[in-house]
Amino acid sequence: MVSSNDLYEYFYCPREVYFMKKLRLPSEKRKMQMGRDEQEREVKRVSERNDVFGISREDVAKIEQNKYLESLDIDFCGIMDVLLTLNDGEMIPVDIKYTAFPHLQPGRVKQIIGYALLIDRNYDKNTCRGIIYYPMQNKQDTVKVSPGDKSMLLMDIERIKRIILSDKVPRKTASKNCGYCGYLKICGSFD
Repeated sequence: MVSSNDLYEYFYCPREVYFMKKLRLPSEKRKMQMGRDEQEREVKRVSERNDVFGISREDVAKIEQNKYLESLDIDFCGIMDVLLTLNDGEMIPVDIKYTAFPHLQPGRVKQIIGYALLIDRNYDKNTCRGIIYYPMQNKQDTVKVSPGDKSMLLMDIERIKRIILSDKVPRKTASKNCGYCGYLKICGSFD
């Protein structure tokens, strides 16, 4: 099954998906564990605030943490850091990113679109937005999600499946990401 994390890694570098899912090699990303620890602390802080990721607490009916959803028909799953349900029934996925670079990156946006698709399929909704929250900066970005975005995401999931099934090593991404990659030590031997 393709996960929302696979989406993020695919848009960081397709080779990461190959190394993780096809070759089952562990990554050496130290920052990811720091991020998970910070996410847990942030979710606890939410209960102390007047707003919930930029939404008035009065408008929030339910806050679910580490919400797992899957859709077997598209072979896709994900764990949202937070799933908000508003009083009007709207459901909003929230992804908490512990990073010094608080801006919308393709992988982050694709994760939100993936969560929106999972909400739609599990709750019969039409999810139109998600939130990426950056606790280091106490900043959030709202990601608008269209039906076209969801259609494109289905194609991305198929591309990831092809990488996993293939014996061909995918292309490398731009070298600016290489310095932060958990597979930096082994990647060059696949060129």
